[in-house]
Amino acid sequence: MKASLRLRLDQLCDRHEELTALLADVEVISDNKRFRKLSREHNDLTEITEVWGKYRQAEEDIETAEMMKSDPDFKDMAEEEIKANKELLVELEDQLNVLMIPKDPNDANAAYLEVRAGTGGDEAAIFSGDLFRMYSKYAETQGWRIEVLS
Repeated sequence: MKASLRLRLDQLCDRHEELTALLADVEVISDNKRFRKLSREHNDLTEITEVWGKYRQAEEDIETAEMMKSDPDFKDMAEEEIKANKELLVELEDQLNVLMIPKDPNDANAAYLEVRAGTGGDEAAIFSGDLFRMYSKYAETQGWRIEVLS
């Protein structure tokens, strides 16, 4: 992994810790708008910091296993540990690369979808009902919250 990416991930972890402290501050809690903004940022950074922590732990486990290789009794176990952690590092690095992609600023915005039966009588009403159920099920699979206004 590149040193610049490691530095950026460490900065994000520091920011996550800073946000955790800020969210416990009474002054921030009393300001709803600021609290909501910081909570969203904290939530966005949580997954990245967890994966980065697992990545660093896997690196430490490899170093420990390398030291254990010198002992003949633990050599086989250490080699298995190294192999497993190297595979984990590849997987975690892929996750980190995906998580580091900038988020779309419109992701937090709500969307309105209007489904209504047009001309066509009963067939149009049946189709619009099917269409509504299809979009509702899709929203559920994506983890989105839906609210029927009317």
